[in-house]
Amino acid sequence: MTQATSTASPGALPVDELDELLAKHPFGDSDYVTSRLHACYRRRLESIGDRLPLAREVLDALDRADAQTRYRIVGDTVFRCAVQYLHVQIEDEIPYGIPSEHCREILRRAIRNLDAGVPGLLGPELSDHLGTASHYGWVWRDDGPETVVTDAFRDIVAAHYGLTLHTPGDDELAMVAKAVRLLEEVLPKVTRSVLSHTHLLAVFAPVGQWEATRSSSEYKVSGTIFLNQRTLCNPWALAEHLLHESLHQQLYDLRAGHTLLVPDFARADRPLVHSLWNMPDSTRGNHWDVHRALAAYHVYVYLALFTRAARESDGDRQYTKRYGPIEMTGPRTALARARYLREQIGREQYRRELGPAGHRTVDWLDTVLDVVDPDPQVEESFVHLLLDRFWREASMIRSMASDDTIDAEVRSLIPGLLADEVQCARSALTAIGHDPTSFDQAVETSEAQEPFERFASVRKVIAQTLLDACPRRYELSPARDVDEGVRDMVERSSAVLMKALDR
Repeated sequence: MTQATSTASPGALPVDELDELLAKHPFGDSDYVTSRLHACYRRRLESIGDRLPLAREVLDALDRADAQTRYRIVGDTVFRCAVQYLHVQIEDEIPYGIPSEHCREILRRAIRNLDAGVPGLLGPELSDHLGTASHYGWVWRDDGPETVVTDAFRDIVAAHYGLTLHTPGDDELAMVAKAVRLLEEVLPKVTRSVLSHTHLLAVFAPVGQWEATRSSSEYKVSGTIFLNQRTLCNPWALAEHLLHESLHQQLYDLRAGHTLLVPDFARADRPLVHSLWNMPDSTRGNHWDVHRALAAYHVYVYLALFTRAARESDGDRQYTKRYGPIEMTGPRTALARARYLREQIGREQYRRELGPAGHRTVDWLDTVLDVVDPDPQVEESFVHLLLDRFWREASMIRSMASDDTIDAEVRSLIPGLLADEVQCARSALTAIGHDPTSFDQAVETSEAQEPFERFASVRKVIAQTLLDACPRRYELSPARDVDEGVRDMVERSSAVLMKALDR
């Protein structure tokens, strides 16, 4: 698609055209992706059919079933896991996943439901849906009866996540429906396509290590997305996370039926992409393999379209009147992350990790990104991404001000850390010929604040001043020496905070 063929006014985002393009492209077309996914599961069942006659019975039942029943059965997380577990147990002759007899009972249940026209395994035992259309999945309830299927789902979640499942109340379910309507209004065709890959939404309680996680998906638990209960409070934030995790499901389904990655992409010495905006931890969780980087790129391209379309279509407040103020990742943030990931994945050491379908997916997303973001930042720029993390760390520290469990050692680190950051920022400004007077004044006005509050305030001043001082977006100096100095400052401070907070 080119601007010349778009019906949108000059300079406007061609939302309708992009909505249709993303839903019709083979890798965005839910019918095509689902058909290849089904072929993948058929191959797995066929490969064990000689040693497990039950697998051939499932294949026969799939052939007899109508399309909707077949779609829901193969989309069901418990069915998928049972097939995969049995495949490994039989082929490799090792214990894997839930016990073999439980897997076999799940397949027997699948045959009965396929023959009876019952769409799915988990779904029919639940009462709540994401939406009213047939392509919308169900919402998990943890207060339902215990059956072989629901017990298997709980076992799968416990093994892969270890989180506490939550049963949404009526108000929370209403918020889910509201978020789906919002997505449908902004990007109707994309929403219909993408959400069709989410067969189940499970809400988890914000406790323990999952307190700060907003949402999650995993390839080995495909078909189900997990959302933090706290995301069910705002339709914009909830719509963002529904779209985000459902896009992961779409890519998982694409991966199952295509050569998205090279066979050994998960090897120990695989190249990793550093997601600069994420805080580091002891597991190096902000360093991603190519699959995760591609999944994030996929999400940020779509998210940039969604958030741009919503904001640019809201001139008459048609959305904010019904859904409240727009509170989600901004278009510039989504675009900046998408651009960075595009540059990283485009490097040879990462491109080598992609299979043929992976290359085609990247090329497709590149084309869409150029339309959604016709005025990108300077190539290979990174300061804005680091300062995003810098500010988020500050917000985290400020939230700890009243936390009595934060020991004195952590509190004593803050003044010295802040003094070093102020000096580094001032040196960067001086190096690019930027008058630091207003910066110094802004820093001085915060001196009377409580230490954690001052830490957040001054970090905000540092981040905003450095971004505003960039002669080109977002580059401080053409030689990048000043930019690298800012990188050193942020990484040094992150390391101190990570160690102090035992992340």
